[in-house]
Amino acid sequence: MKSQLLCIPCTVRAAYDIAVKATENEALRRRIVYETLRWLSEREDLLREPPPKLHTYVQRLTRRITGNPDPFKDLKRRSNEVALRVIRVLKRRCQEAGFTDAFRLAALGTICGNAIDFEVEGHEVSMSRLEDDLKSCLDSSLAVDDTSKFMDLLKNSRRLLYLLDNAGEIVFDKFLIQMIRSKYSARIFAAVKSKPVLNDATLEDAEQVGLDETAEVIATGNDHVGVNLDESSEEFLRHLREADLIIAKGQGNYESITEIEDSLSKPIVYLLKAKCILIAESLGVQQYDNVVKVVT
Repeated sequence: MKSQLLCIPCTVRAAYDIAVKATENEALRRRIVYETLRWLSEREDLLREPPPKLHTYVQRLTRRITGNPDPFKDLKRRSNEVALRVIRVLKRRCQEAGFTDAFRLAALGTICGNAIDFEVEGHEVSMSRLEDDLKSCLDSSLAVDDTSKFMDLLKNSRRLLYLLDNAGEIVFDKFLIQMIRSKYSARIFAAVKSKPVLNDATLEDAEQVGLDETAEVIATGNDHVGVNLDESSEEFLRHLREADLIIAKGQGNYESITEIEDSLSKPIVYLLKAKCILIAESLGVQQYDNVVKVVT
């Protein structure tokens, strides 16, 4: 997915928001926003780049100017803690259903968890309302429901690569992985970021939620939003090549993976809540709709 004109003001807003999280120094905050504006105005190829590249630039710029390596550190830790408490709501609902319905509910639960995202224009997250929001979300529907296709793919998969998105929501991903392991025989690898970027999950987050109890945790080798092949480690690229099936979680992975689908030559399952209006339009759904989309 290529960037569009609306991505430019979104990136400027993100620059301000990240700057506020990174430092209380008003001069440094202004410098981050001004340098972002300068970079955006000088890039002639901007609209040929996927959106994750823009937000990755802003995060790296903020780190360089402020010296703060992880502006979202406290938010990520709290997101994990809250999600670990509210996951019981999803578990209880799934225990009351047969496997097919429980699997669809678990997939929807991961998408509901995808609401834990602090860098989407117009989208606000309330940790205090997370349990109520989850209950409400679990009563909603899937605007794109390829769950049956997803389950069929799992029957013949030997190696599954699960590209994780944000801290907090990885608790829900862990539960879906548990569901997969209970029924299917695929070896499951879960990929997190090697270094902090926005509120994306890292090895530290994976450890906090015990992700290694259900999957083999690997790292991408970079701090890039979504997937960037040029900056990925050889280990991660090998897992990408060897996987029979890729689960791409969240908007950043959708935006970047859609650019390289043909070269991957394998089935991909996109799990996301379309919080961005441009992503919703590309999927043919309404903003904030829930999506389980299979591409083969």
